[in-house]
Amino acid sequence: MTFSLTIETAEQIATATLDAAKASARATLHAWMTAARRAAITDLPGQDLIYQAKEAEARAYVADPSPDLADYPLLSAEIGITAPDPAALAALWISLSADWRATAATLEALRMATGAAIDTATSEAEIAAAIATLPGAGT
Repeated sequence: MTFSLTIETAEQIATATLDAAKASARATLHAWMTAARRAAITDLPGQDLIYQAKEAEARAYVADPSPDLADYPLLSAEIGITAPDPAALAALWISLSADWRATAATLEALRMATGAAIDTATSEAEIAAAIATLPGAGT
């Protein structure tokens, strides 16, 4: 019978502990980002594609010197519901798209910076400090 005994050094244990803390912090970052994005945009399957199509249609409508509503089915379907006329609706969709991009840029910068801080952390205190940059994550 052969026995094998593995002895871990204090350094190996510290590395494993730090790696586990980083993995937990990445999971926290992912969950926080998911919630932040859901708060900023409708969370329905395929809705992101609808929003992209609406923006493209709105931009095409605005650029068209003599638009025919038959060429703009999404605008036609929503006139009178969200806005009274196609020009107002197109302007609204373009504005909402710009608002989303600004929010997305802020969230993405925070996600990237926090992820980098987690990756380069050399202690659990540095990991905790990285997570603390996420509004409300520490509460």
